[in-house]
Amino acid sequence: MQSEIFKFKAATNEESMSNAVRVLKDVQGVSAVTSSIPRNELSVQFDANVTSKQSLQAVLTGAGYGVEAAKPTGGCGGGGGGCTCS
Repeated sequence: MQSEIFKFKAATNEESMSNAVRVLKDVQGVSAVTSSIPRNELSVQFDANVTSKQSLQAVLTGAGYGVEAAKPTGGCGGGGGGCTCS
């Protein structure tokens, strides 16, 4: 399982956030989606053998949402998908 956080480029409301959650839950390989309106972001858990961060971002963009993958914070890989240290 892999997780990714997508931040909305513009402020969103509860209805819009709920719709974005539904859109992602319909994607094969997605196991969980949680939202945070105060942080203006979605957290997605998915099977990287079935879908990808890029595919999920494309689904959201196609549904009319301007999003970007959040930058990892803290520690090696930021807990968001593995070590990027060399």
